[in-house]
Amino acid sequence: VIFGMWGDPHIGGPSDWSDDLSYFDEEINMVYCWDEDGSASGSASRPGYFGYKFLESPGNPYDQLDNDSDGMIDESRSNGIDDDGDWDPEKDDVGVDGVPNTGDFGEGDGMPTAGDQFDIRQPGEPNYEWTDLDESDMVGLTGFSSPPFSGTTIADDQRVFDDFLQPGVFDSANATQSGDYVFIYSSGPISLPAGESRRFSIALLIGEDYDDLTLNAITSQDIYERNYQFAKPPEKPNVTAVAGDQKVTLYWDHIAEESLDPISQEYDFEGYVIYRSTHPQFLDQQTITDVNGSKFLFEPLKMFNGAPARFDLDNDYYGMSDVVYPGRGAYYTLGDNTGLVHSYIDSNNVMNGQNYYYAVVSYDHGSKELQIPPSECSKTITLNPTTNELITDVNTVRVIPSSPSIGVISGDIKDNIITHKAGVTTGEIFLDIIDPYSLEEENEFEITFLESPTRYSIKDLKPVDDIINISLSQFRQLSQPNIDIGSISVRDEEGNSYDLDYDFELITDLGKIKGLSGGNLIDGETYLISYLYYPIINSKAVNLEETNPIVDGVKIRAKDVALSLNEQNTKWSTSSSCTWDPVVIPFNGADQFMYPGLYEVRFFNDIVDTSSTELHPSFGNSRMNFEVWDVTPGRIPVKEEVTIIEEGSNPDSLWSLGDRAIIMDGDPLGGKWEFTFTLPDSGDTISASDGDVFFIDTHRPFAADDTLIFTTRSTKYDNDVAKRKLDSIYVVPNPYVVTNVLEQLDLQNPMDRGPRKIYFTNLPKECIISIYSVSGDLVETIHHSSDMDNSQEHWDLTTKDNFPLAYGVYIFHVDAPGIGEKLGRFAVIK
Repeated sequence: VIFGMWGDPHIGGPSDWSDDLSYFDEEINMVYCWDEDGSASGSASRPGYFGYKFLESPGNPYDQLDNDSDGMIDESRSNGIDDDGDWDPEKDDVGVDGVPNTGDFGEGDGMPTAGDQFDIRQPGEPNYEWTDLDESDMVGLTGFSSPPFSGTTIADDQRVFDDFLQPGVFDSANATQSGDYVFIYSSGPISLPAGESRRFSIALLIGEDYDDLTLNAITSQDIYERNYQFAKPPEKPNVTAVAGDQKVTLYWDHIAEESLDPISQEYDFEGYVIYRSTHPQFLDQQTITDVNGSKFLFEPLKMFNGAPARFDLDNDYYGMSDVVYPGRGAYYTLGDNTGLVHSYIDSNNVMNGQNYYYAVVSYDHGSKELQIPPSECSKTITLNPTTNELITDVNTVRVIPSSPSIGVISGDIKDNIITHKAGVTTGEIFLDIIDPYSLEEENEFEITFLESPTRYSIKDLKPVDDIINISLSQFRQLSQPNIDIGSISVRDEEGNSYDLDYDFELITDLGKIKGLSGGNLIDGETYLISYLYYPIINSKAVNLEETNPIVDGVKIRAKDVALSLNEQNTKWSTSSSCTWDPVVIPFNGADQFMYPGLYEVRFFNDIVDTSSTELHPSFGNSRMNFEVWDVTPGRIPVKEEVTIIEEGSNPDSLWSLGDRAIIMDGDPLGGKWEFTFTLPDSGDTISASDGDVFFIDTHRPFAADDTLIFTTRSTKYDNDVAKRKLDSIYVVPNPYVVTNVLEQLDLQNPMDRGPRKIYFTNLPKECIISIYSVSGDLVETIHHSSDMDNSQEHWDLTTKDNFPLAYGVYIFHVDAPGIGEKLGRFAVIK
């Protein structure tokens, strides 16, 4: 058997067929074509090189030869042998599904498990049989022909076999003589007994020129020979875009930050970079060339300050990478230790109505030891040529900025407050609305803290209800991870409840549930699983870092404080005229005695209290004309004991200036803060009297007894608000002159303009737009229906009879049922 493939490339376009050239590279098993004059029909773009390459040619496991010079003879991917001995029981013993920790057939049995080459659900364990790409005795590229298209038909089997597929025949004539040629390349002969199969893999290659094509061929072969276990970029983040008025907000998750590189075995995630373009392939941003002059790297979005939108970890990896891209002579920029963020607002020259394409790309720092350069995850937007539909990936978005519909009342944090349910912290939580359309109505969140180290978790107090088909043998995935174990409830259709650890087990951090044998759950039956979960758990971001995920449209940051005296708030009350100079320190000047609290020293004209004996019985005789009250927010106000230590040689059992007053607090009771008053250095002396108050305040860090609550309110639509804004409706551009900068180029032919467009802006959610000539003739009717985030509707300047619009002045009428009407006009100049 000889395997062959037929191609008719037409480099330069479907009608550019008369000047193709072709050749082969037997050493790297590649055939390729290019255009003689380097031009493309109907386009100003210069066509590149195109080729095919055998990554794996059919193998011959029966000829007793080492066909691929890899040191193995007659290796096979179906012989039940790990020919190259690279199956590793420590890493590869993951079962027939190829996924660790699923408990499937073959997992953890200490033996390699083969899969089914025709069933993607059972690929088998890595580095064995069908997943081991090295275990095939490949014969390579053995022939190449490039006959004229005219007179050569693929249906003439015998002629194709006899004239163009014979091993060892390589036709080089069309490397210098251009024309309309097909190319046929082959691999063989191989034996193929009945019932057996032979695998092959082919790479379709493109490059700007021959050097670029060859480099891509070598790179793809290297990837293949590593069994696709090559240094890989981090996972793609899941990105959400929010259109705004002359701005676009992007936010994304953390999934990329937990990526393990299969080669270096390091968690080598380094940062995120944002790309923006008006073209779905980001071609206008691929401006950084390699040493060959080929466009190689993409230019990041520029922020307002001119810096690139690149956000990296604050670590030892910054500046230019130390590792060059092989064959490229280019180095990757790792960043400037900016710190990570998970949201970004782009308002730099953002125009309402423009189509923008964004990609949030994760990247790693590579490995200097292994000479692996940094790598970015992909950024893919696919065009369906039939429907012209654009299909985005998880980390790419298409967004059209717009002001929200008139009548929108943006969601917010209820009463704009965070309630202290418990605790006394003065640390701050900052809540920024990133996506007002994701806020839920009256959704309450609880923030709790742990210490050593300080960390916090945020619990969504709205129950999650999942309907799950329970298994007694495998864990089922719930919709959310980080489950509050005390909130879990499992019920059947009749409302019967089931017990944790008897009827089912739960992996709280992963959000997985499994029925227990011997329990009352029935394998395969459906149950309602209700629970609360933590969208943020054990976050250590307590210094305004932006590393937390966005929670229901809210960015959450924390600013902790160190326990210390709040000198700014430690002072006399504004109503007091006392001029004594205060000195406040921790008890005995030792920081270990500092205690979080807010105290009022309340003065009277008479003796009102006596010194505490808690520190020593001898301190119980002094009397004073003040009381100390703990008025810390979050605590019930209480009068504290105070120990007086009289200074000087003549104690009189009466507190006076210069004596130490020690606040007794805490459990067990002990000295915490002490204060002393002295005469002022200058000016009049005014003593404290009845009604004077001296405040002693502290910075109080987050602690385990702190609990904070906040509530979100959803974005709403209000017809009354829309009525008041009807007069803001307008047309852009007005006048329309020949073209509009917001008009997108044709997606399939970027050199051509797309449809003409004008925009009606500041519309309500639902309305009918009628367009008339100045003589009153109806030109077109447009029905506008949009989400709350979009107040625009475009028109392609085509009449209801499908004719191009003539130049002139036109009247538009907007009718919004239940809201009102608006008349306006615009001009078209061609």
